Amino acid sequence: MREFRKKQNRLHKIMNTLVIFTFVFISIYIFFSPYVIKMSNTAAHVCNYICDLSVVFSLAITLIYYSKYGKSDTFLTYIEHEISDAGFYITARKETTADDYTNIMYDDLKNSGFSMSRNIEISEMMFDVRAMKKREFFYIVNVENADKNDVLSYLDAVISDITISNLKRRGDAVLCFITDTASRDALALSKMVTMLGKKDQIKIALAIAEVNTKRVFFLGNMQTKCQSMIANYVMNCEVPVKNKYIGKEKMQFQDDLEERMKTFNLKDFNNGNFYAH
Repeated sequence: MREFRKKQNRLHKIMNTLVIFTFVFISIYIFFSPYVIKMSNTAAHVCNYICDLSVVFSLAITLIYYSKYGKSDTFLTYIEHEISDAGFYITARKETTADDYTNIMYDDLKNSGFSMSRNIEISEMMFDVRAMKKREFFYIVNVENADKNDVLSYLDAVISDITISNLKRRGDAVLCFITDTASRDALALSKMVTMLGKKDQIKIALAIAEVNTKRVFFLGNMQTKCQSMIANYVMNCEVPVKNKYIGKEKMQFQDDLEERMKTFNLKDFNNGNFYAH
């Protein structure tokens, strides 16, 4: 991934340099063009050619950059945040049982104006809480031991509920697991953000709150609406998250992800054959 990013950054610098040069040159020429014409028609023609060529090259390099790197850039940005993020966060809530934790989150969401549902079945999966407010969605699942299959199954149900049952094409959603312990493969997915739509209009973030350890696993170093919702309702704190709520150690799944991303290549990604998680 690092080598790929180097090539991308190199082309991005070339694109920016060419665009800036084009803008500055054309702006200066427009201002001084009457004087250039008076001095020499040949010089004016040369300046016109330079303007035309600069525009053509700028458009060409911009098209090449976004056609080649546009789709992967957002994906890699999220991955880089996953790897560099704190391994976990520490909740400010004092509840010691999963039921109490779920109930206090329910009250906070309700007091914030969400439309609330309890013990609702979605695509044959039972959710303890579903909260909805305009383009904001919050789902809570209370499970004793969360594993990877739980995360993926409930995530599929959330996607179906938002896009099919509620016909939403834009919004921010959080799928939160309240659990005693979470398996390693579940934690490996905790910082993943699922994006739907051609322009990623729908974002679904995951959060896993371990009541026993007071740890909350989610993508917390990227300023998004989902990050704010998790901090407010899962951890009961504000953003930016204060240092006392940020875990200092990295987790093994972050090192595993960094190792996995060494095999990243654009061909497999564009063909849908590359999976980070």
